[in-house]
Amino acid sequence: MPRCTRCNAALGTAPAEDATTPDPHSGRPGEDATVQDPYGGGTAGSGAPGEPPPPPWTSPPQEPAGWGSPLDQPPPGPPPDHTTPMPPGGETYTQLSPEPWAEPAIWQPPAPPKKSRTPYFLGAAGAVLLFGLALGIVLWPSGSDAPAQPTGDVPSVQGASEAPPEGDDPSSGAGDAEAQAKAVDDLLEEMGGTRSELGGVVTSGCPTAGLRRVLDARRSQLETARSLDVSALENGPKMKEALVRALEASAESNQRYLDFAPGCPTESDVADVNQRASSAKSEFISYWSPIAEEAGLPTRTESDI
Repeated sequence: MPRCTRCNAALGTAPAEDATTPDPHSGRPGEDATVQDPYGGGTAGSGAPGEPPPPPWTSPPQEPAGWGSPLDQPPPGPPPDHTTPMPPGGETYTQLSPEPWAEPAIWQPPAPPKKSRTPYFLGAAGAVLLFGLALGIVLWPSGSDAPAQPTGDVPSVQGASEAPPEGDDPSSGAGDAEAQAKAVDDLLEEMGGTRSELGGVVTSGCPTAGLRRVLDARRSQLETARSLDVSALENGPKMKEALVRALEASAESNQRYLDFAPGCPTESDVADVNQRASSAKSEFISYWSPIAEEAGLPTRTESDI
C-alpha cells in the first residue's frame, strides 16, 4: 500500500540506512552489511518497487518537504458521522420515571373548611319565635269582658276567708308537735341551770358579777320563750303565755337582787315578785306535764325551773 492506514504516511519513501553490523562469522565490526533485496536485487529499505515495508523497529520515514504533520491531514473519504441514529419508525419505547433526585413538591396547608351557616339560621329562627311569643302575650286578651267587681260595703271573699289566729286551728303544724315540744324542753333545761347558778351566787353573798350573769341569762331565756312556736301542741298558746309570765317575774326578781349588790336583799324585799313567778310556773307545769308524757320528755316541777 502506498500509505499507512493509520497515520496516512507514505510508505517506501524513507532513505536507506546503513545497517553496518558486525560480521557474525568473522566478528569484525565495520563491514558493510547492507542487505540485498532478494526479489529485485536492490538494497532492502530503498523503496524500490516490489520491496516489502520496513520492519516496525526501523526509523519512521521522513515526509517530503511541504507536507504537514500526518495528524493534521484529514483522512480520505467522507467525514465520520457522530450523530445518534434515530430509531426506525413504528418502534415503541418506554417512558422513564422521574429522576429520584428531583425536588419534591412543596407542602401546602389544606384549605380551611367552610363555615356552616346552620347555627345562624337556628339562632335567627329562635329569635323570631321568641319575638312572636312575646307579641302574643302582649296582645292576648286580658279578661276585659269579665264582670266588674261590685263596689261599696259588700264584704269581699278575701276578707271572709282570712286565716284564724295562731293556735285556733289544731291542724296547723300538727306534724311539728314533737319538734315544738323538744324546743320547750330545751328552754326548761336552760332555766333549771340558771336557777342552780342563782342559788350558788346567793350562798356566796350576792356578788355583783354573779348576779349580773344570772340576770343576762334570764333576759335571753325570756326572748327565747316569746319566739317559741307551740301551734301544734295542746293548749300551746296558754302554756306559752304562762311560761313568759314566769320568766318576766324571775328577771324582775334578779334585777332587785342586783340593785342590793353587793349583798343580798331580805325576803320581804322580793316576796311579791317571787310569788308571781311561782304562780306562773305552777300554771305552766299544769299545761306541760301531759305534753311531756305524750312526747316522752321528762316532767318537771316548779322548783326545777
